[in-house]
Amino acid sequence: MTALQLVSELDHIIEQQSIDAVFQPIFNVSTNQLHGYEALSRGPKNSPLHTPFALFTTAEKQNLLSELETLCRSISINAFHSRQLNGKLFINISPKALLDPNHPKGMTLQLIKQLGINPSDVVIELSEQYPADDIDLLKSCLNHYRNQGFLTAIDDLGAGYSGLRLWSELAPDYVKIDRHFIHQIDTTAVKQEFVRSIVDLCQNLTCKVIAEGIETNEELTTLKQLGVTYCQGYFLGRPALHPNQQFSSELSTLIAQPNSRYCETAESLCTNAIKVSPGTQLKKISQTFAEQPALQAIVVTENNKPLGIVNRSTLLELFSTPYGRALHENRPAKMAMDTKVLHIDANEPLTYVSQLLTSDSVNTVAQQFIILRNQQLIGIGHTKDLLQRITEHRIKMARHANPLTNLPGNVPIQEELKRLRLQKKSYYLAYLDLSHFKPYNDIYGFWRGDEVIQLVANLLLPYQNEHCFVGHIGGDDFVMISMQDDTLANCQTIIELFEQQKMSFYNGDHWQAQTMQAQDRQGLQFQYPLVSLSIGVLPPLVTQQATEYQISTLSAQAKKQAKIASNGFYLHEKQSTLLSL
Repeated sequence: MTALQLVSELDHIIEQQSIDAVFQPIFNVSTNQLHGYEALSRGPKNSPLHTPFALFTTAEKQNLLSELETLCRSISINAFHSRQLNGKLFINISPKALLDPNHPKGMTLQLIKQLGINPSDVVIELSEQYPADDIDLLKSCLNHYRNQGFLTAIDDLGAGYSGLRLWSELAPDYVKIDRHFIHQIDTTAVKQEFVRSIVDLCQNLTCKVIAEGIETNEELTTLKQLGVTYCQGYFLGRPALHPNQQFSSELSTLIAQPNSRYCETAESLCTNAIKVSPGTQLKKISQTFAEQPALQAIVVTENNKPLGIVNRSTLLELFSTPYGRALHENRPAKMAMDTKVLHIDANEPLTYVSQLLTSDSVNTVAQQFIILRNQQLIGIGHTKDLLQRITEHRIKMARHANPLTNLPGNVPIQEELKRLRLQKKSYYLAYLDLSHFKPYNDIYGFWRGDEVIQLVANLLLPYQNEHCFVGHIGGDDFVMISMQDDTLANCQTIIELFEQQKMSFYNGDHWQAQTMQAQDRQGLQFQYPLVSLSIGVLPPLVTQQATEYQISTLSAQAKKQAKIASNGFYLHEKQSTLLSL
C-alpha cells in the first residue's frame, strides 16, 4: 500500500473511530492476584494499520499522533468500564503527543468521572521509545495528571533515550522494565544484574517494578527470585478483548518456588555454558575459543551430565608446545578436560561456595565451577563473579545494618519476611524489647544504655544461622525470625541469660533496692523496676496465615503481653485474632 493510501486509511480509522481496545493483565506474583490491565489499541483486523507499530508510526509521520492517542485513550477507558474489568488501568501516552500544544487537557479526568472510575486507579504510562526533547515541560505535563490524582509509570525502561533521567526527574509510581531484559533472563547473568539493580533502586525510592514480556515459566521464576512483584507477558495472559481476570491454579502450581535467598545462592552466578560431547575434537573447541575471546571454559557433557571442563588456558598451553597443535588437535575433548572441577548445587549459599573454592583440599583457587540442579547441568559459574557478589552483598548489608549492633535493620528484616512468605515457609517470629529502658537511660546515660542494647545483640548472635534470622529494628527493639523447633526454648534461655548478666549495669544501691527513681513523661518522680527483657512470640500457625499488616500488629500485641508477664515471655496462639484485624 502506498503512503497516500496509508494516510487515507488512517484518516478513515480516526473518522470512524474504528479502534479495538484489548487488555493484557498485570499480576502480583507474590499474592497471585490481579493488579490491573494495560490497555492496547489495534486497528481494523483486515487493515494494513492493524498492528500498533504500523498504526502509530503512520500517525506520527502525519502529525496525527496526539489525535490518535486521544481517540485510543477514550475507547480504552470506555471498554475497560463496559467490560467490568477490575484493578488498575494502564494507559500509554507518548511524550511527543503529551507535549503537543493541541493535546486536549482535562479530557481523561472528565471521562473517568462520568464513568465513576477513581483517578488513582488509572496509571499514565510514558513510553521511553520516543525521545523527550524538553524534560522540564514533560515533567510539568505529567504533574498536571498527578495533581488530578492519576498515578504515573515509565514504560520500556532501558529501551531508549533517557530512561534514567526520566526516572529521576519524574519520580513515577511504577517502572516497567523493557522486555529485552526479561527475555531469557533465567540464563543471562547480565540481565539478572540489571533487574536486581532496578529492584534495589525501587525499594529505596518507593517505586513499584513491573516486568513485561514474560514468556516462560523459567523467566517468571527467576523474576520472582530477584524480588519482582508485578509481572506481565504472554505466559500470564495475552492481550485480548476479554482478558484473563484470575491467576490460574495451573500457573500457581507450575511456578517453581525459590529455596533460599536468590541473591545469596550459586544460581545467582549461573551463566550459559557451551557444551560439547566427550568425543568432540580439540581443534573444534579451539575454534570456538577463537570466535569468542571472552569465553574461558567449555563444559564436556554426556546426557546433560557434566564430566568436566576444557579451560582456554589448558588448551592454549597444549597447543603452544612444539608440534602441539598437530599432535593434539584431532584428539577428543575428554583427553584435555579437567575432571576435578567443582560441581555445586544451584541452591548452595554463596558463603558455602566460597568455602569450597578456598578449602585446604584445593591447591589453587578454581576460576570456574559447574552449577547443577537435580544433578543436571544448568550453567557455569566464575569465581570473579562470586567475589563481586559477596562484596556487593556485604556492602548492602552494611548499608542497612544498625550502626550500634551491626545487625540487619528494617529493610533486610522486611526482605526476610517477604522471602519466607513467597516460599510458604513455617517460622516463629520473636519480638524482643527492653522494659523500663528509658528510665535506665535517663539515669545512667546513653553510653551505658548502649551497653545494655549490645548485650541483647550478643545474646542473639549465637542463634543466627541459615535457619534463624536476627535483626535490630531500632532502639531497644529486636526481632528473631526462626524456622527451628527449639525457638521457644531459645527465647526463654535468652531471657534467663539477660537476667544473670544485668547486675553489672547497676550500682549497689539500685541493685539492692531492685528499683530506680526517675522522672516519668509528665516530669513526676516515679519508682521504676530494673530493666528486663521481654519476648513476645508468634508461632507458625499464626505467621503462616497472617498478612504483613497482621504480623506487624500481632507482634506488637505479643510484645505488650510479654512486658506484663511475670517471666517476660508470651506466646500468641490465638488464630481467631486474625479475623478481627
